[in-house]
Amino acid sequence: RVKAMDAEVSVPNDGGDQAKMEAKRVQMMDRLAAIEEARKADADARRAELDAAADPRENIRSFLAGFEERKARVEGEVNSHRSAVGTPDAKPADDLRAALDALQADVIAIERSVAEASYFLPAYDSRACTAAVDHLKKTVAGATAELLPRKKFTFSKKKKEATASKPDGEKKEADDVAAQLARVDIRTTTTTTSGTRGTSGPKGSKEDEGPGVRNRTGETVVVDASSAVGDFELKRLVDCTVYLCNLEPLRAVRAYDLRNTRVYAGPVAGSVLLHGADACEFHLCARQVRIHDATNGTSFYVRTASGPIIEHSSDVRFAPYAFGYPGIDEAMEKAGFGGADPGKWREVEDFGWIKQVASPNWRILAESERVPPSKLPSIDAT
Repeated sequence: RVKAMDAEVSVPNDGGDQAKMEAKRVQMMDRLAAIEEARKADADARRAELDAAADPRENIRSFLAGFEERKARVEGEVNSHRSAVGTPDAKPADDLRAALDALQADVIAIERSVAEASYFLPAYDSRACTAAVDHLKKTVAGATAELLPRKKFTFSKKKKEATASKPDGEKKEADDVAAQLARVDIRTTTTTTSGTRGTSGPKGSKEDEGPGVRNRTGETVVVDASSAVGDFELKRLVDCTVYLCNLEPLRAVRAYDLRNTRVYAGPVAGSVLLHGADACEFHLCARQVRIHDATNGTSFYVRTASGPIIEHSSDVRFAPYAFGYPGIDEAMEKAGFGGADPGKWREVEDFGWIKQVASPNWRILAESERVPPSKLPSIDAT
């Protein structure tokens, strides 16, 4: 009977335990759900805070929205000036000239912002913004020519004779890069935005359009100030030496498939992007330098606003930038590189190395290993 009673009593006890366990389980699940909701709310709040505090120049969506707004404002003002012609709202010539000059300055500022954003903008957006800026330049220039036509220029015979009669000693000696390079007894490149004139590779392909040096072997190429402009491309170069002697900051430089080649470049307001370098030497000054697939002792003498980035690369070396040529100091100032080098060249990030120990894929060149920057080819004194 005791066993029977025990059996009878055990049934309700088991049921009570199960009910308690179920209640605890439900309570625990509720607590976990509350913790997860709190975590998500906290993450959303932090994300919103970061978005609000983020530099708009490094936020693609924010940058593109601001770009479109600035572009629309310039276009709207140009249309307003054109539609006001012949009406009481038309501005006097001096005021109109000042307004159009201000619009030109706005376009230059927009162009600079695109150059500075090129290191984080997707390639398509960067190209689209660059094309839009070029269109804005033509729009403002066209409005200026239409609304403020220049007076016809006529030569003054007296002035011509006076100029011709000046002694040679009073003539100003040209000291800019283009004048020097014109006397260099080597082959120089001529580039246009419509093709690859001046390069030895196949012409007419869309991928090779724009200013650049492409498909060269065993050549020294000096790109003078008139050609080193905008976005510049170096492609399929073997055993070459290339000098980019720009007097205005380049927007960006792209390099692909270089072997045993030395590149000496002036300041770049945007980024330098490199894909494929074998036993090369680069002298670069840019807002950002990104390197993919560099190997075999390739050296980078760089000055950057942020640390260089390498990926899928090995046996690469870094040292400070020291290249120079006539006019580079002014170009450096325009590109935002005035003053002393902050030393970011040594803060290399290897995106392919996630371990805590230092990456074995790069190192700093010892001073005894550093090669002095090559000077421009010697100028023929005759």
